[in-house]
Amino acid sequence: MTSQKLYMTLKFFDELDTRLKLQANLEAVQAALTNLVNQPATPQYQTALADALTVFKQSAAKLEGSVTPSQLAALETMGGRHFFEPSIADEVTTSIQTNAMTPSVARDFVQNLASKRSEFLSTIRAAKQGLEKLGIQSSTLQAGNADLAFLIPRDIFKNQLGPFAKELTFISRLMEHFSEAILGEAAPVELEQLSSSVPTVALAASVGVISVLATIVNKFLDAWKKIEEIRQMRTKLSEMGVGKTARDELTEEVSTTVDRVVEESTELVLAHYKGNPERKNELTNAIRQDTHRLFGQIERGLTVEFRAVPTKEQESEQGKALANISDLGRVIKFPEIAKEPMLLTGGEILEGDIQAVRHSKKTTTKTTTSKKEPPRKEEKSEGNN
Repeated sequence: MTSQKLYMTLKFFDELDTRLKLQANLEAVQAALTNLVNQPATPQYQTALADALTVFKQSAAKLEGSVTPSQLAALETMGGRHFFEPSIADEVTTSIQTNAMTPSVARDFVQNLASKRSEFLSTIRAAKQGLEKLGIQSSTLQAGNADLAFLIPRDIFKNQLGPFAKELTFISRLMEHFSEAILGEAAPVELEQLSSSVPTVALAASVGVISVLATIVNKFLDAWKKIEEIRQMRTKLSEMGVGKTARDELTEEVSTTVDRVVEESTELVLAHYKGNPERKNELTNAIRQDTHRLFGQIERGLTVEFRAVPTKEQESEQGKALANISDLGRVIKFPEIAKEPMLLTGGEILEGDIQAVRHSKKTTTKTTTSKKEPPRKEEKSEGNN
């Protein structure tokens, strides 16, 4: 994690706690419990506890969708994920209900939780202030802009430089193909940040391109719910010793589901393409391949984060795209890493079908190889796949 990324994470959780008043509401529950322990027969303290607990639960519920997977992962490495999960309210409620006859036990539980959470908040605020004194701050996304970040687990490239380089090449290729299909030309993609703990590639690109990519990722993740059900059924059949034929049918159902989403996604990307018909055919094949590989990498743990700051002009195409990115960026949830990935083979992951292609607005030029050497798989044109 870069120092700027760390600062941005610390600032986000500091502001989130202040905005939702999580710590203040938790301490209100603690105070109400203390009063109830001291005077258990006083009805007003019982009412005060119920009211404080309701407010705290409402605050904690707002955490759902407010924190991205990357932010949760960063918080987990700091040891504070538990303090920003909606389930914290359930723990407090359970403690109070379980110890209705001995409220002092619930008081001690909440007091301990509030104390540890307060200490964690003090730590991140002190760290944030320390970074500010060193002149380290994060760039703020301005209204009307959007960006995205690819988080690449090290297991995907086995912590080796060569396969990691191919992952970067794939991301570059995917963004170029999407921008050409949506904008009419392969627009450059600017690298905003590159961090190393969980390799993260943050990019600035066209709002329209980011919006379509976010929609496609969300479409796949919606389909993944069905895929997960099929995978679980397949695992149960395997454990029961059911024949290979039945399992193969379920595997085929997964492939069919993914292929359908890939085709729908490809059509969406090219919906407004007005370029050369021959180039459109090439792009169709390339985007189909890119999208399938993207979905396969998501199954293996790749995540993509989307950010946007909408403007007041929400009725324009730009405004709608910004709103779409912002909305999806808050709700997209990626699956757990599959123990037995089904969408891509190991060879596809490592080799990645990375083609050495140069293209303009209308043409694609294939890089040639020496006559003394047979052409490698990486150097095939995307239009031939």
